[in-house]
Amino acid sequence: MGWFLSNKQNKTKKKTTRKKSADPKWDPKRTLLGVKFAGFAGAILAVALAWHFGTQRLEAYVNTNHAQPITAEDVRFSDEPTHLAPAELNQLRAELAQMIGDEPLNRSGLTAAAKMLRDQHDLVRELRQVRRTPQGTIEIDLDFRTPAAIVQMRNARTGQPSPDGYHVIDELGYQMFGPKRLDELADPNLPRILGVNSDFRPRDNHGEYRWQGPEVDAALALIDTLKDTPAIDFIDSISVNVRDERDRIRLVINTQVVPARGVQAVPCRIVWGLPPGQERAIEPDIDRKVAALLTLLGDGRYRMGHWQEVWINTGNIRPSQAIQ
Repeated sequence: MGWFLSNKQNKTKKKTTRKKSADPKWDPKRTLLGVKFAGFAGAILAVALAWHFGTQRLEAYVNTNHAQPITAEDVRFSDEPTHLAPAELNQLRAELAQMIGDEPLNRSGLTAAAKMLRDQHDLVRELRQVRRTPQGTIEIDLDFRTPAAIVQMRNARTGQPSPDGYHVIDELGYQMFGPKRLDELADPNLPRILGVNSDFRPRDNHGEYRWQGPEVDAALALIDTLKDTPAIDFIDSISVNVRDERDRIRLVINTQVVPARGVQAVPCRIVWGLPPGQERAIEPDIDRKVAALLTLLGDGRYRMGHWQEVWINTGNIRPSQAIQ
C-alpha cells in the first residue's frame, strides 16, 4: 500500500514538471526588443529603397533636362603624345567624346572610355583616371608611351636583316607600331637597334607587347645612358648581334662621319662592349666609357673619317682600322 502511494506521488510530480516546461512565462521585454529591431531594419530598408529609386529618378531628370554635349575640344589629356599628328590626336579625342556622351550623370560612358584607353597597349602606358568636371570638360589623367628607338630584326636562321620593315618601341621595350618603311615613320632619326633576333618578337595574341630576350633591353640601356649627352646625336644605330666567346652581347655603335661638304659619308663602328650595368670587374664603369666616347667624337682623326672601327670598351680609345 505504501508503495502505491509513493508511486502515485512521483507520477504527479512528473506531470507537473512537463506542464511547466511546455507553458513558459511570456517575457514582454524580449518581445519589445524584437519589435524595435524589426522596426529599425524596416526603416533602413525603406531609406535604402527610397535612395535607390530617388537617385535613379534624379539621374534620369538631370540626363534628360541638363545634357552637356561633349566635343573633341572638351577632352583634355594630362600628357600630350609627341609622336601623334594633330589630326590623329583630334580623332582620338572625338572617339572618346562620342563614347562618353552628353549625359552628365551617366558613368557607363566614362567606364567605356577608360576601358578603350587601357586596351591601347601601343599608345597608353598608364591610365589613372577619366572624369567629368562641373565645367563640362573631360579630364583624362594618363601617361602616353614615347618613342625611344626603331628596331630592325634579323632572321635567326640566316642572320640576314628581316625584310618586314622597322618597329617603333618605347623606352621600356614595348611595341608601339610597325612594321613600317623608314620613310613612313614620324621620326626616322630615332636611334635604330639592329640585329634583334626575330624569335624575340612580341606575341600580341599571348598578351605580350614587350620585346622578349636581352638584346633590346641592352640597346635601350645604352640609349638611356647617352640620352643626356651630345653623343646621342651621333648615333646612327646600335648593333646587338655581336657576341663574345662567352656569348655575351657586345654593343656596337654605328656612326656616319662626313669629313667635308660634298664628301661621301664614312661609316665608323665604335665597340662599346658589355651593356650598361653588366660591366662588373670585366670592363670599367660607365662614366669612363662615356668619357672615352665623348673624347673620340671630338677627335680630329675621327671627324676626318680616318678611323673605321674604334674600341672604347676598356675606357681608352683603341682604333683597329684606319683608312689609308
